[in-house]
Amino acid sequence: MRSSIVLLLIIITLSFGFGGERLVLQLKDFTKAEVKSGGFSLPSEAAIHIYAIGGGEKKSSFSNRGMYAYGWIINADTREVVWMMDRDNTSRQKQFRECDEIINLNKGGYEVYFSAHGYVGSSIFSNFIINIDRRRDIDSDKKIQRRGFLNWIEELFGEDYYVDWKQQAKKWEISVYVDDSIQDVETFNTPKEFTHVLFKSIQLGENERIRQRFSTSKPMPIRIYALGEKDYSDEFADYGWIIDLKTHKRIWDMEKCRTKPAGGDAKNKKCDAVFPFPEGDFMLYYHTDNSHSFLDWNTAPPTDPFNYGITLIATDEKNIGSFSLTSAAKPARADGEEQNVIVQLVKVGDDETRNTSFTLKEDASVRIYAIGEKGYSRKMADYGWIINAKTREKIWNFDPDKSEHAGGAKKNRLIDEFISLPKGTYTVFYQTDDSHSYDDWNADPPFDLEHYGITIYGGNENFSMNIVERNVKPQETGVVAQIVRVGDSEDRTQAFHLDHTTRIRIYAIGEGLNREMYDYGWIENVKTNEVVWEMTFSMTFHAGGGRKNRSVSTTILLYKGDYTLHYVSDDSHSFKNWNTDPPDDPTMWGITLYIDK
Repeated sequence: MRSSIVLLLIIITLSFGFGGERLVLQLKDFTKAEVKSGGFSLPSEAAIHIYAIGGGEKKSSFSNRGMYAYGWIINADTREVVWMMDRDNTSRQKQFRECDEIINLNKGGYEVYFSAHGYVGSSIFSNFIINIDRRRDIDSDKKIQRRGFLNWIEELFGEDYYVDWKQQAKKWEISVYVDDSIQDVETFNTPKEFTHVLFKSIQLGENERIRQRFSTSKPMPIRIYALGEKDYSDEFADYGWIIDLKTHKRIWDMEKCRTKPAGGDAKNKKCDAVFPFPEGDFMLYYHTDNSHSFLDWNTAPPTDPFNYGITLIATDEKNIGSFSLTSAAKPARADGEEQNVIVQLVKVGDDETRNTSFTLKEDASVRIYAIGEKGYSRKMADYGWIINAKTREKIWNFDPDKSEHAGGAKKNRLIDEFISLPKGTYTVFYQTDDSHSYDDWNADPPFDLEHYGITIYGGNENFSMNIVERNVKPQETGVVAQIVRVGDSEDRTQAFHLDHTTRIRIYAIGEGLNREMYDYGWIENVKTNEVVWEMTFSMTFHAGGGRKNRSVSTTILLYKGDYTLHYVSDDSHSFKNWNTDPPDDPTMWGITLYIDK
């Protein structure tokens, strides 16, 4: 192959009268760097000579048809690949793959890249390809200290594989030559800057959480150039989104963008689109997981690796003045401090049930910002809800169908919405199961992990906290008798007396299944020992949560006299000891009698 290329070079030289070659750019020795790059510009159309030495498997089975050390060239303006080293344009030379060819390029700027993300070794058992993470050095004993390298490989192959890799990595290279007759070939640093950049956050590593607020003073189109990663279940692992801070709706999302392959491994994705932004205030987010980043590609990187992340670009220079960056802030924060916080139950751990109450003295719009976990069915595993403290009616619930991806693992879900509440007292709950919660994640955490739970804010900038009373204890008026927060295996009673015939409202929550009650209450007339009312399965309705949670809200007429209120529970599923999802009103597990007004 090399002899034919040399012959072609001689023919070109004779045809055009070239006197010799000049080295324009060279990238070599990849023992300490995974990806190297350089740029050059051609003043006119020209033939360039590329000589490269890389590595590839004997059999093509991985990204770029088995190449794990190879080079490519992209157009610096379009960011599209114009040449790539692969198995077709290389030949095997011992443990290397060698490329020696001439290509024609138009006038313009070009960026040359060479990536050496991996290494192929072999044993008596099989061949293997591994990722080489260069961020950890070799200690004095020459033992591998790299993160991400499996211990069993080191134990199986010892230091030999490292010595072999290092010898190969020193020889990997890509060199670009032009004919001596071609003048004014200039080099430049990569990546070439986009024209009219408004904001960029690129070359991102693992576990990055970018948050940037910006404003537009008039409607304007903005080009969004974003590179990210999908995992092997086809879910985004590294990606961005933008919300409108007025509505808190996600108006742009890389998940919903028509992404296309970004080159390299199939999981590399690119979104390059123009989005029409209205006048307003916005928040940009970008999140990366714990692997495959600019700092260490665990498979072949995208073909524009130095732009990994997100860039906002003005499509017209006239619009630059209409765009402004403001202080990066967390949701509903200003100047670094939480503003208009009505309720906050956050950083919730495993197996927790939290609640708190608040009172609104006037009708108001509030914003609910909640992050939780979706279970394997369509139900939520970690979630919140709100009830009216007077009527005990649920008025808001973490609905998975209304949620959006909260970053990290796909099961992390986010709701960010406004609701209107009439004046009154409300109780907010948040419940978690036994895994994947704050400080104990069993998968990638959400973007805003500090807010894992539920927060309720005043609904707009003009909201006054003077109408809010926080951390209140709801006043239950007209309570005649009450047995609540009942645990396992309890048998509780409470006596009460009525001075006259009274209409009584009964509110009871218990456990029932298959038309039989296991946790339930009843009322007994002390004088006659007669049961005047009993909670039966047929009179109950689903109380939220697990299907065996049952509730009843009814009224009866009790005559003047003495009575005993009873409540019994079995040995499982009770207050603070739920073996399935709790009811919507867990603190009222038991029975309460009110004077019906």
